[in-house]
Amino acid sequence: MSSRRLPFALVLAYLGAIVAVDLMTPSNLRLDVYAALAPMTAAALCTYRQTVFVGVLDFCLMVAHHGVVNGEVAVNRVGSFVGNALMVGASIAVARLRRDAELLLERVRATGEAAQRALLRPLPLRTHSVVVDGFYVSSQREALVGGDLYEVVDTPYGTRVLIGDVRGKGLGTLGAGAAVLTAFREAAYHRRDLEGGVVAMEQGLYRYHRSAEYQARLQPERHGGRPEDVRMRAAEEFVTALVFGTEEGPGDPGPGGPGAGGHVPVAFVDCGHLAPFLIGADGGVRELEPADAGLPLGLGDLAAAPRTAQRVALPPGCRVLACTDGVTEARSPGGGFYPLAERLDAWAALPTPRLLERLRADLDAHTGGRLQDDVAVLVMERAAEYGAAAAEGEEERAPAP
Repeated sequence: MSSRRLPFALVLAYLGAIVAVDLMTPSNLRLDVYAALAPMTAAALCTYRQTVFVGVLDFCLMVAHHGVVNGEVAVNRVGSFVGNALMVGASIAVARLRRDAELLLERVRATGEAAQRALLRPLPLRTHSVVVDGFYVSSQREALVGGDLYEVVDTPYGTRVLIGDVRGKGLGTLGAGAAVLTAFREAAYHRRDLEGGVVAMEQGLYRYHRSAEYQARLQPERHGGRPEDVRMRAAEEFVTALVFGTEEGPGDPGPGGPGAGGHVPVAFVDCGHLAPFLIGADGGVRELEPADAGLPLGLGDLAAAPRTAQRVALPPGCRVLACTDGVTEARSPGGGFYPLAERLDAWAALPTPRLLERLRADLDAHTGGRLQDDVAVLVMERAAEYGAAAAEGEEERAPAP
């Protein structure tokens, strides 16, 4: 509402200026046509109530000056009256239509936002052992989500974290992303090992590709009339993903837990995704290259061996940063890729919120605010409560003096 006050004031000033000039000029110089621009401009820039006010004011001023006070012939008075009435009426009608369209857009946006937030929950997300913070930017305007996905689940077996990227971008990839997310959330509670959860996620993607809804969307006549083209299209819609898991349950320190200096034991399975970065407590940054990089979800049948998990210990003060290729493949106006590794080396000492803030701002500056792909960034670190439990465990195990 406050953004409409300036246009409203300018329209009133313009109308006042027209009336003042009209009063100071000869009667044969008619400016009521220019005054009619005021309600038309208000209909485009101001609120509905402001437009009604400007229209009524313009009508009263022009009719009083040219239709009643002035001693013109009756035809001119009627013409001024009818002309102003038509212009004001049309302006109010346009303002009413624009207001209704804006209200409808707000309702649609609120509904879409609720649906999209149900798909991707706002960050940061916490479990008993880790905190996952980050940001998500869709490359499609007016959309909160797109082809990238993430999730954090606290299970009886430990924390499960997912970050993924559906081939493609924008809202057209939501179906495949939702299928993978749904399978991940279900498998996280019922499958202890990460490898089994990844298999469930891939099966969920296969089920989506075999669904009647997906087959109807990819009708053969839309792809050259050949069914094999439809199957090829489904095979090309794969999902790259990283699945992380802490290997301890609530209340169970486990190997490498609080009894080992508060290290959080972490395993991850790479499904054709970018390697994550380990940011050390001393500010050092290195990539966690998996020993066996698996194929993306949807292409697992092409591999001779199943995907395997790699295990690392997350020491106190260390963080893991994972992102999608919307970050590393973001291009500057000159065509250069975003130097993520160099930036992390420079910002490794920053706290997580500040690091994410700096990364997002620098990414916008690098691309000139024009992202070519969806962007998701997650930073996983040990929860403060987990660190306190580790310290208490060390004190309890310390020998008495």
